[in-house]
Amino acid sequence: MTRFSGSKFATALQLRSVAKYVAQLIFVGAGYFVLAKAALTLASIHASAVPIWLPAGFALAAVLVCGLRVWPAIFAAAFAAGPLAEIPAANAADWVLPACVATASTIEALVGGSLISVWSQGRRTFDTPTGVAKFALVALASTLIGALVGVGSFYLAGYLDWDGLGASGAAWWLRDAAGAFVLAPAAALWAIGSFRAFDVDSALSSSLAIVAAILVGLIAFSPLFEQSALRSALAFLAALPLLWAALRCGERDTATAVLILSCFAIWGALADGGRFAGATSDEGFLLLAVFMISISVVSLALSAYVSVRKRAEVKLRHQEQILRAMFSQSVVGVAQIDTTGRFALVNNRFCGVARRAAPELLQMRIQDLTDPDDLPHLANLIRHAIRTGEGFALESRHVMPDGSRRWMRNNVSAIADYSGAVRHLMVVAEDVTERRRAAEDLKRAHDDLEKSLEERTASLEHTTEVLHTEIEQRKRVEAALKQDIAERRKAQEALMESEWRFRTVIQGVTDYAIFMLDRGGYITNWNVGAQRIHQYAAAEIIGEHFSRFYTEEEQQRGEPARALHLAAYEGKCAVEGWRVRRDKSLFWASAVIEAVRDEVGTLAGFVKITRDMTEKREAQASLERAQEQLAQSQKMEALGQLTGSIAHDFNNLLTIVSGHAQLLRRRLTDPKHLQAIDAVHAAANRGESLTRQLLAFSRRQPLNPVVTDLKERVEGVREMLVGSLRGNVELKCDIPADVWPVEVDIAELELALVNVAVNARDAMPGGGSITLSARNISLKKSDGVDQLEGDFVALAITDTGVGIAPDVLPRIFEPFFTTKALGKGTGLGLAQVYGFSHQSGGTVVATSTVGSGTTITIYLPRKQAIPVEAVQAPPTQPSVSGQGTVLVVEDNAEVAEITASLVEQLGYQTTRAENATEALNRLQRGDKIDLVLSDVVMPGGMNGIALAQEIGNHYPHIPVVLTSGYSDVVHTAQSRYAILRKPFQLSALEKSIREALERGATREDGERVLQFARSRGTSGQQ
Repeated sequence: MTRFSGSKFATALQLRSVAKYVAQLIFVGAGYFVLAKAALTLASIHASAVPIWLPAGFALAAVLVCGLRVWPAIFAAAFAAGPLAEIPAANAADWVLPACVATASTIEALVGGSLISVWSQGRRTFDTPTGVAKFALVALASTLIGALVGVGSFYLAGYLDWDGLGASGAAWWLRDAAGAFVLAPAAALWAIGSFRAFDVDSALSSSLAIVAAILVGLIAFSPLFEQSALRSALAFLAALPLLWAALRCGERDTATAVLILSCFAIWGALADGGRFAGATSDEGFLLLAVFMISISVVSLALSAYVSVRKRAEVKLRHQEQILRAMFSQSVVGVAQIDTTGRFALVNNRFCGVARRAAPELLQMRIQDLTDPDDLPHLANLIRHAIRTGEGFALESRHVMPDGSRRWMRNNVSAIADYSGAVRHLMVVAEDVTERRRAAEDLKRAHDDLEKSLEERTASLEHTTEVLHTEIEQRKRVEAALKQDIAERRKAQEALMESEWRFRTVIQGVTDYAIFMLDRGGYITNWNVGAQRIHQYAAAEIIGEHFSRFYTEEEQQRGEPARALHLAAYEGKCAVEGWRVRRDKSLFWASAVIEAVRDEVGTLAGFVKITRDMTEKREAQASLERAQEQLAQSQKMEALGQLTGSIAHDFNNLLTIVSGHAQLLRRRLTDPKHLQAIDAVHAAANRGESLTRQLLAFSRRQPLNPVVTDLKERVEGVREMLVGSLRGNVELKCDIPADVWPVEVDIAELELALVNVAVNARDAMPGGGSITLSARNISLKKSDGVDQLEGDFVALAITDTGVGIAPDVLPRIFEPFFTTKALGKGTGLGLAQVYGFSHQSGGTVVATSTVGSGTTITIYLPRKQAIPVEAVQAPPTQPSVSGQGTVLVVEDNAEVAEITASLVEQLGYQTTRAENATEALNRLQRGDKIDLVLSDVVMPGGMNGIALAQEIGNHYPHIPVVLTSGYSDVVHTAQSRYAILRKPFQLSALEKSIREALERGATREDGERVLQFARSRGTSGQQ
């Protein structure tokens, strides 16, 4: 099948419309031209004028059928046919006159078609007599306009003089009018007619009408037969085919018969005058035109009238069928009787009420169905209805075929004819036997009640007489009884009001489901709160067993029955547990079932009160989790403070040990001694690493955060991670390229990854795999990840090891906690991870399943910045002996001594000060000092940072290098100064002093404190 696009399809439709329009123009033009040439040829053959101009009727029919758009074809055909053939003196080269005549013909058709379309339903104008009359008026008017325009054109062209103008105009008008009346109806009706399936009767009727018209035309009008008195009388036979077509066939066949008879009449008139021969040719012409117009209008009007009547009859028959169907299928018994009471019509329901078949009822009268006792009254009412035309309603007994009696209510209405006389009665019957029986039963009950009341009254009167003798005693008793009755009435009213208030309150409670159960556990009432909690409407649940609110497991265990049994014997049963709503969802409920007993203690039922505790239970669980998290956080914070407090002193001790080890190594040559010194130096470095991990856990380790690409950084440390694993452990990385940037201390990140990887390796003694993955995630406080909120990158390290026991999992981030054998671990690896993640603004979460492995997830906050490219460290300059004097400011004598010794090893002269005040005094005295090397933490009111600021303000030419094992003040100075952390290596000390002196030599003012590169190179592990 070929598929067309929308534009191609529209183009095809347009081309089809254009082709159809062109075909219409060609057909209309050709038809008009042929008819016009035939008429002109006929006029040239016969000396007398042609009595009809068929092109006028054809043009009017074309406009009615095709619309006004066919006017170009009419104009062109009329112009081509030309009127000059009728005028011998005409100049054939003259084109103005044909154009005017063509314009007259076109205006005539357009005016007629427009008026008929607007005023007389267009092509449907022949459907009604009124439409035919309007068509006749419009045809006469339009042809008159065309005649005036045409004759005027001839007059102006000089072909007619003023004396012959009226006669020529009248002849033109009558010819065009005859053509419009004869040809236009037939052509239009055949063009718009619908050709349905072949109908023998219709075809025979149409054929008979056409054949009759042809025969009558031949006999009465054709020149083939000789004129005689008998043949003159046969002219009246023309009415027969017209009447037959109008009464039996329709408008189209009638118009066709008119056209046939008109053609024969024209033939006879042109041949010898025929029936229309007059004293002059004009009189014969006038008689023929009047004949054709008359038979056309009259027959078309008669045919339209007959068609209207036929359509009305069809509509009436259809309505009658609808009414009969409604009558037959009515839900009430309906029957029609005549004035004698005999049934004329009955519907199915009436047959059912009377219990007789319709044929049987149609042979009976309504009196035959009525009980003899009710007949006189029924007869009087029927006579009154026939006489006055008023309806009535009557309840009477009908006799059934089995002899039984049924009470019927008959609503009777009178039906009058056109003269107002009542000819039939319409009966609507309704069986009211059951209602009558109910009324009789009610009346008997009322009579029994009245009889009982009378007997009771007599008994009371007798009692009153018996008690009359004791009236005095009864008065006192009566007074007491009145008071007691009043009190009881008040109590009863109070009880009723209390019960009403109780019901109102119960129904108004929405937070509790309160409903009653009978002794079997079936629900007897339902409040609004129960509907809200259990989601059942009262109509759905009342009468159902309350066990449907329990889970299937509890139903199988018999919990509903046990609860009722417990409430019945103990008076109350209170439980908490899961309950089921209407939509099968579960909620945690607090339910109380209490037994309800009457005045004598008999169990009457139970009242059940249920409260939805789901939110409270979830809130309690959330509170317990928050308390556990708070306790864990406080515990970790306390451990952090403890470890941070000893870091400074421990680093000072490590500085002494490391410094002396470096000095001794320069002086010793014995390999054994050198090996021993290396062991001491390695132990000091190990102690420095442990201190660093403790500071990381306590979040007091100074960080140097930079914005980094996590995927690039993990790829860079991959080789180091693989080197820390065994050969039977496989490392997998699954980090997408679109992972968000994070701001972290690269050294601490790498150390955290190594610590987690080593722990994972030790958890897989038999080998396995470690998967390092990352994903972007948006957290909410409700997610329960340490109350974090915002965009984070979740860096997860997953192993396939033995897993962590549930009781051990909460303690794995505690410092010094380890499950490894003695000497196999320090317990500070995961503590460093904990401190690093929190100090970076995130957290760390561990999940584990025993036997399946462990996942450590580090959450790092997203950074909206471009990652910083890694900068290569500059090449280390060769060591050169130093020159100048260095002032060492240190309050610890041992640290000051080893620091001065290390500086002297570099070739510098040293002088010492115990605190900042002493150092400033030396500078004020004018001592020659080239550089100040000061500790940050010192006694007194001024620490190392304050000293550096003071020197920068008063002695800007002297550079300052700061060192510290640990201090809270260091955190505040991180944004301004870089710190040389203790214990430091000799090479780091040399580099720091040299860079400080070089910057001091090139700067004449401004800050003189050295801004070191913040990297792992400033620590003791360089």
